[in-house]
Amino acid sequence: MPTARFATYPASVRLLFGIYSVCFLAGTYTHVVGLMRRGFLAFPVPLGIGVFWDALTLLDPLTVLLLWWHPKAGIRLGLAIMTADICVNTYAYLAGYWGPPAPNMVPLYLCYQALFGVFLFATAPLAFHRLATARGPQ
Repeated sequence: MPTARFATYPASVRLLFGIYSVCFLAGTYTHVVGLMRRGFLAFPVPLGIGVFWDALTLLDPLTVLLLWWHPKAGIRLGLAIMTADICVNTYAYLAGYWGPPAPNMVPLYLCYQALFGVFLFATAPLAFHRLATARGPQ
């Protein structure tokens, strides 16, 4: 489904966008499952957190689409989403919305999310640079 310009992206950018896409689509899946299990606004979390999580159901796949059609906007949205999502999910865990936090333990989903966040934060500058120096899509 990528645009015809996809072929003009450097191979390193196509690889990064593939990894980013898989991870954001995994996030989409997680939020869709959450909506199906708990409904909208994910009680008992505060309204703002519930709205944020529900919005990610649309924002995560939008990020994937933007990566392929407007790559710099997709990277920026992805960075904003991961920054906010890691903060919100860490807060929700530490606040005990899913039960008391386990001492010296980090839930697996926060580890996966943090690993992807670190990967995205570390590689986004490379993707920006490669897009800027490549002839083709900006």
